[in-house]
Amino acid sequence: MVKAVFRAVMALTAAMLAAHAQAESPQMIGWVEHVGIQPGGLIMNAKIDTGADHSSVHAEDVRIADRNGIRMVSFTLRNKQGQSVHLQKPLLRYALIKRRRNSEPLRRPVVAMDLCVGGSLKRVNVNLANRENFKYRMLVGRTYLKQGYAVDPNRRYTVEPACRGQSFASNSAR
Repeated sequence: MVKAVFRAVMALTAAMLAAHAQAESPQMIGWVEHVGIQPGGLIMNAKIDTGADHSSVHAEDVRIADRNGIRMVSFTLRNKQGQSVHLQKPLLRYALIKRRRNSEPLRRPVVAMDLCVGGSLKRVNVNLANRENFKYRMLVGRTYLKQGYAVDPNRRYTVEPACRGQSFASNSAR
């Protein structure tokens, strides 16, 4: 009887550990993905960059103003297909971006944004930059990826944004 109870406890423990490991395993994504921006439903092609600490997005018409004692950033995001969304977010801080030797660092505003990769919507701090001359207007860094993602460098566009019933405008153009 004791052996049977012991076997049952061990089997239950093994099942619980396997379920926990499965729940904790990261979602595999490619090195380039479609990322949804909420609110607004804009989809951007994003480079998933494990070498970057933070995420960055191309922003136009960036303006900072005080509203009721809160520093707000007003800006427009535009993907390469010409679709855009205008957003206003509280300014969290400024990021200092190192450049070449003997150059002044760039100072970029940082805001919290909700990004959707696959079916997962996660909030992350994003710095607003001029990325119009880059192939990808969005860069997703490790602070986002550590929330449950692993990157397969051999794959691209493995998931489509599908978060909380939010409809994202389709733009499969790559």
